[in-house]
Amino acid sequence: MIESRVGRAVVADAKLEALRWDGNSAASESLILDGRASSALDRLEAKALRAEWNWRSLFQGVWRVENIEVQELSAAFKAKKDAPSKEKQNAEQEILNSEPFPTDHPQVPAFITDWLPSRLEFGRFDIHKADLDFGEIKVGRTSLSIIPAESGHNIEARGGSLFVVGMPPLTLAQCRMREREGNYFLDDSRAFVTGGGSLVASGSFGKNTRLNLIWEGVPASLLPVPRLGEYLDGISRGQAALDAKGNWRGSLSITGARIQNLPGMKTIASLLRNPSWVNPPIQTLSTDFEWSGGNLTLTNLVVESSGLARIEGSLRVGAGGDLSGELQLGLDQTALRQLPGAREMVFTTPRNGWYWTPIQLGGTLSAPSEDLSSRLATSIAGAVLLKESGQAIDAVPSTAIDTAKDLINIFAPLFP
Repeated sequence: MIESRVGRAVVADAKLEALRWDGNSAASESLILDGRASSALDRLEAKALRAEWNWRSLFQGVWRVENIEVQELSAAFKAKKDAPSKEKQNAEQEILNSEPFPTDHPQVPAFITDWLPSRLEFGRFDIHKADLDFGEIKVGRTSLSIIPAESGHNIEARGGSLFVVGMPPLTLAQCRMREREGNYFLDDSRAFVTGGGSLVASGSFGKNTRLNLIWEGVPASLLPVPRLGEYLDGISRGQAALDAKGNWRGSLSITGARIQNLPGMKTIASLLRNPSWVNPPIQTLSTDFEWSGGNLTLTNLVVESSGLARIEGSLRVGAGGDLSGELQLGLDQTALRQLPGAREMVFTTPRNGWYWTPIQLGGTLSAPSEDLSSRLATSIAGAVLLKESGQAIDAVPSTAIDTAKDLINIFAPLFP
């Protein structure tokens, strides 16, 4: 009866090892569930099970199992793209319902089997070590409790590891969920990031998926941005929200950062006669972002290295790598003294201690384009021509336009 009822509930073939009875409790070595074609479950194996039975429930026409304790459980679920359609699951459920349901036994008189109930109810589950595989999300060696509640269940998990594709490995501190009629509500989930920092998640899954993430103290090198750690260190904090359409929106900031290993920085440092440009510190780096259908949009972007440069504006990266953006680049007077003509012809707008110029970005991530290089090269060339021959500026290289491009692309590798 237990095999049949559990199998019907999850659309699976169930195999329960023989029960060993001790008063009101029963133990079994294992329960194995092999999901059928239309089941969301692939395979489940539970080891060392023990349950407490409530015999008084027989007078209410129910087999009632109060507490179920499982030492180890491993379960794998099918990927969402392979999940069954509602029609297919209903069809297979009808097949399961039509299969014989064991209500009697050759050695038991018929009047007894007719009196015994055929309905089975489960109470609380306590699983000491659970490994759960949802495809892109995996949970390992967690302690799991499933507690019946009105119209559903309350679920609590503590400890263990958490792996999500595209994110650094996590250590699960706690997770509290509610299941109500097939919808899951994540009330509070806290995890520690391997390598530093913490993550808090809340939201809902099912018909109306919503997910909110808040992270603190996570090294920038661990953020899911390709190659970011090669060029930027520092500590990040931020928040992100996932809506029912699969769109992410949020904000991000990084503190204590320093740019490193960017090509061309030594050339810029030589051009501007300032060694700070080789590994410039970043006092401010913040942005709002939206990720929708593979398209990334950054707004309210601010990147500042005090005394060197400040960038403000917006940036868009298409799913195919198309790049567009409107930025403002600000330099201080010290830097502009090393770029003859730039203050008068390019960086013409003073604001908040910086001299600004607009930049239009285009092209692709692999071949970006911008409109500053030509203007900067023209201003430098014009200023050099106006100088008297005895005052020629030796700091301007023959490849001025390439050097200007390096200046504009300082922060380009920081974006995915």
